[in-house]
Amino acid sequence: MSSRLKTYTRRIAFAGIALLAACDDKSMDVTPPPPAVVVARLELSAATTALTLQQTVQVSAAARTASGAVVGSAQPAWSSTAPGVATVNASGLVTGVAPGSATIRATVGSVSGTLDVTVTSAAGVLATVVVSAQDLTIQLGQLTQATVSGRDALGGPAALGTRVVTWSSSNPAIATINAAGVVTGVGVGTVNLQASVADGAAPRTGSIPLIVTGIPNAPTTADVFMPGLVFSPTETVVKLGGTVRFVFPPLAHDVIWDPRLAGSPADINVTSSVIVARSFPAVGVFPFKCTLHPGMDGTVIVSP
Repeated sequence: MSSRLKTYTRRIAFAGIALLAACDDKSMDVTPPPPAVVVARLELSAATTALTLQQTVQVSAAARTASGAVVGSAQPAWSSTAPGVATVNASGLVTGVAPGSATIRATVGSVSGTLDVTVTSAAGVLATVVVSAQDLTIQLGQLTQATVSGRDALGGPAALGTRVVTWSSSNPAIATINAAGVVTGVGVGTVNLQASVADGAAPRTGSIPLIVTGIPNAPTTADVFMPGLVFSPTETVVKLGGTVRFVFPPLAHDVIWDPRLAGSPADINVTSSVIVARSFPAVGVFPFKCTLHPGMDGTVIVSP
């Protein structure tokens, strides 16, 4: 073998050794892939598991590893054991279809989680409240009775039971309403009477409009007498800007406006055997009493 051929052969051998060494170094630098995240369990939850017909609720599925870590990338498949009772869509939204029970299942790979739901008929279950009144139009100073009843989702009756009812008026300057639903017209105009019925976290409310009108042909002057320990008449009507004359007998009385309202005239202190007049510059109902004789009460109604 010539010296030139020997030199060429040695060069090829050295190149092969270098190439093998480079491949060995590269294989040592390769980082092994991270272990696959394994879902060990699915935890299902919902705001409620008791539904009525056509009611919906969103079910959430939390995928976790054996150590409890959340697997955020897991996308479960959803199913219902009784679609005729409750259906579930691809995002976990459950809808009540018919009375009964169903199990909602979420599955990731071979791991499943379940949640039991029940569906009840809407009949008899409180869904709305309806307010009504004995009169929808009353005169200034008149009373009427408001009532509230329950309805289910189908429009049938639903008992209120022991639920607390709270009454309110949208404008107490036109009509007031007490805890028993008794309404008094104290101004002129339209007002909404509202009932709020306690029903868990969210009360059910209903309302009805009421019109309060003035009193036609109200006089410009009127007299109030005091025969014994009463005011006569106990209710006096006068036109806006009119005058009421209080005729005091020999027995001493006073006239105190209670409660004192905007437009109430000045009180009349204890006096006897005299006539005292008071004028009324505002529409409304103005109660008064004699503080010397408990139970001696009266009202002046001022109409437009």
